[in-house]
Amino acid sequence: MLEAVIFDMDGVIVDTEPGYLAAVNRFLKRFGKSIDSKFNEQFFGGSAYDMWAVTKKHVGLDHLTVEECMKGMEEEREKMIRQEGYRAIPGTIPLIQDLYDRGIPLAVASSSSLSEIEKVTKYLNVRKYFAKIVSGIDECEHAKPFPDVFLKAARKLDVKPENCLVIEDSSNGALAAKKAGMRVIGFRNQECGNQALESADYVVTTIEDVDYALCQEVGNKNDI
Repeated sequence: MLEAVIFDMDGVIVDTEPGYLAAVNRFLKRFGKSIDSKFNEQFFGGSAYDMWAVTKKHVGLDHLTVEECMKGMEEEREKMIRQEGYRAIPGTIPLIQDLYDRGIPLAVASSSSLSEIEKVTKYLNVRKYFAKIVSGIDECEHAKPFPDVFLKAARKLDVKPENCLVIEDSSNGALAAKKAGMRVIGFRNQECGNQALESADYVVTTIEDVDYALCQEVGNKNDI
């Protein structure tokens, strides 16, 4: 039985995935390096630490630590955000408001840091709707596609994993949610490349197609 809905943040609540790639390349440009969107697709839904552990070797920046790369990228992102702000994914804020008004407990389970989750949700004026937020990078041993972040969200909500529905846009995130024993609505975000969402229970191409009725239908699918 559906008792709670858990949202991924990047690419589901806020349109940050293109901004991440731009920030990565603005940092890499300092060293005459760059990566393309195809290479970057493999990291959607995962942690920045894991991304940089692979990327710095790929582009030949072995003299830098992962932490130095993360700091440099965040500097570039902060510059971009000050100039452009955050942009919500169309349809997500009305969905969050409607689910909240219907008494569905909500959480954010993201690979971003706690400070970033707080910053984004407050900027978009939706923080008040979420009973709990969970950071995969700050609070969990393993990042997506491991299920840690979703299992922690369920524990914080005091809801059994099988009674949670997750809305995700990445293959790593969808796999993580399914490993946690949760139902998944996959959002095929065109900004995130060709993400494999076969593990999702239902796939949409716009969040505007997701409503309370669909959440109930997918969340209660094949009840156990």
